[in-house]
Amino acid sequence: MPSRWTLTLAAERPETAGPVSPAHLHAATAALVEPADGDHHAQTKPYSVTPLMDLGHGRALLRIGWLTDTDRPRLDRRIGDRLRFGSQFFHLVDAREDLVPYPALRHLPPARRALIAFRSPTYFARAGRWYPLPDPTLLYNGLIRRWNTYAPAPTHFTESEQKLLLDTVSIASVDIQSGTHRLAPDRSPRITFTGHVEYTLTGTHRTEAAPLFTALTVYADLAGVGAQTTHGLGTVETELAE
Repeated sequence: MPSRWTLTLAAERPETAGPVSPAHLHAATAALVEPADGDHHAQTKPYSVTPLMDLGHGRALLRIGWLTDTDRPRLDRRIGDRLRFGSQFFHLVDAREDLVPYPALRHLPPARRALIAFRSPTYFARAGRWYPLPDPTLLYNGLIRRWNTYAPAPTHFTESEQKLLLDTVSIASVDIQSGTHRLAPDRSPRITFTGHVEYTLTGTHRTEAAPLFTALTVYADLAGVGAQTTHGLGTVETELAE
């Protein structure tokens, strides 16, 4: 079933530790969770990853969301392994897994408001273009698409549920900052945003939409949002309210 791994890493040379590029983050994560015979260049992959977070004293935190019900990685068996992030090396010293079953997400107490903190640079792909704004339709439509790709069929969102939610969800408040972000030193920068956005349900069907809204908002913590979530982009923290 889906799960979220929280990994604690120890830098091999703390005095030289520095930022890790999205490309190196992706390569290290792929080495941890992708099978040896997997398609490393596949368009869709069943995981997300957060940026490496500095804990001080040569330690760092990494979170990986596993989205499919099958082939769940056992990262607790990798404790002690040496991991490469570009020119930097870390040792895995702890691995904790939290299970997040799809049926359980479908049965959470419903909420009508959500505050989403976009912790890492985020953008959406729209008609082949970069779209660096927290559009609710793009955000929740992307989460539905990701959910239906990896969740068991009985929990899938139907077309009528999708329309109900997208017709109901809107933005209540916005506090974001735009910026540029490179996936690798040799790649063109992409325009992205970070910050806080409050989403809310409006209209006569908001009560029916609330369980759908709740499930997908909590799912965003696991799956990330927008593009390049396997590279540390689109990391969010969510908070629900009535």
